[in-house]
Amino acid sequence: MNLQFSDYRSKVRGCYLGKNIGGTLGAPFECWRGVYNIDWFMQDVSVPVPNDDLDLQLVWLAAVEHEGKNIDSHVLGEYWENYVSAVISEYGTGKNNFAMGVCPPLTGVMRNENAESNGAWIRTEIWACLCAGNPALAANYAYYDACFDHGGEGVYAAVFMAAVQAAAFFEGDTEELIEIGLSYIPASCAVAGAVQLVRSCRRAGESWQAARKKLLTAYPSSFGEIGGPWQGTQLVPACEKCPAQAEESDLPKARHGYDAPASVGIVLIGWLWGEGDFGKSICLAVNCGEDTDCTAGTLGAILGIIGGEQGIPAKWKKGCSDKIATCTLRQDLLLNVPATVGELCERVVKQFPVVSSRACTFSARGFAITPNKSLRYSETEFYPYQQEDCRALLAEAGRTARFHFRPYTVKVTFEDGSAAIREGQEKRCTVTVCNRLYLPQFVTVRVHGVPEAWGLAGGAERCLGLEHWHGSKKEFEQQFTLAFTPQQLTRGKYCVTLELSANGRGEHTFVTLAFVAV
Repeated sequence: MNLQFSDYRSKVRGCYLGKNIGGTLGAPFECWRGVYNIDWFMQDVSVPVPNDDLDLQLVWLAAVEHEGKNIDSHVLGEYWENYVSAVISEYGTGKNNFAMGVCPPLTGVMRNENAESNGAWIRTEIWACLCAGNPALAANYAYYDACFDHGGEGVYAAVFMAAVQAAAFFEGDTEELIEIGLSYIPASCAVAGAVQLVRSCRRAGESWQAARKKLLTAYPSSFGEIGGPWQGTQLVPACEKCPAQAEESDLPKARHGYDAPASVGIVLIGWLWGEGDFGKSICLAVNCGEDTDCTAGTLGAILGIIGGEQGIPAKWKKGCSDKIATCTLRQDLLLNVPATVGELCERVVKQFPVVSSRACTFSARGFAITPNKSLRYSETEFYPYQQEDCRALLAEAGRTARFHFRPYTVKVTFEDGSAAIREGQEKRCTVTVCNRLYLPQFVTVRVHGVPEAWGLAGGAERCLGLEHWHGSKKEFEQQFTLAFTPQQLTRGKYCVTLELSANGRGEHTFVTLAFVAV
């Protein structure tokens, strides 16, 4: 069944209203550990509350408005470099690595102790709204986004959330949405484990408090350790709804930055025990403590998509400011930050036909959206050549950088998953060139910048024959090994450039790889 424009628009508005309401509700309790009993805002909400969960999506919106649908980690990285002023935690590490010339996804894992924290899955709504009914495409964009400053569970959490939210435009059943999200991530990952643990607690009839305890025991989170047990703040003093907390000595200490599994689990606690009630659900997410603005904000967005704007109770919509205040962005006319949540939604809706034109059917009333045949991950469903297989992306996560050009995609796989080089230790990368045209191509690759003393194996020039797509992977992509042994290291960073040119085509394309001496 197709989704009509008016219903799609309502769901986008529900998404961001829910995001704003939940994020505002949880803001005072972020980074504190506790179990609360709140059922309404605990602070003055007549003025907008800035939230990085929304800030970063404003940058991605600008990227889509200016660059169209052909965006990837490198394009997003450039916008991040230009407009994200925050240098805290994984945001700062990813930005610092990118500024050094390190390419995504290595930017997300190199020297990054917060790679598996919460900064990526909290900003997936933009991809879900632009890929409504196509969780596979939403998962791809979420991967390109997340791997800039995250790795491992931080990436899995983003892919899971993007798939759930994109599917929620067409599917309202909670259990089916969870299954859809799980189908896109490895069953063995900790995010999937946390989701399944919470589901098992719910099925066993346990309380949400018991589920929270089991979750934080099995998947310890460092977020609640930042502030420690809640004692109240100047903004929100301890009271009956949020009393001062005692130390929970029975919870194991977490590895710093390992937050995504438990936080996704808390979203599930609010969702399952909230039983579809918007206010009850987001309050439960906050009542579990930890990264409260993120868990409640994301859950509010999911419920807002499912029920649309009209599904959010009027008291919650009227009780929270609609204005947007930012805290992590450098603004200019190119970024063009929307003033209100309503303006944000209108701009997102306009970009849907740009990103998902294949899903659109136009009429005098706007457009209608046709969903994928299968909302769950499918190995057999054909994806357009511009869209990569999400499972293939995740299988190479943290090791393979992708560079998308009009005629071909260049993939560079760092065998050791690192941009580091060491004196006398061989460095090996696999370079794969994939045809993006329905035409055969003969591509010449020249390697520049490898010092002669390093002994570049196979020489500095390779020729690759690429056939067009007609059923065999080996025919449309070719690869070679880039191998050398660093010697006489005298600099901290070395740049190696791959120059590619297709026979009969005038354009040359360049891939620059930064290697850092350690």
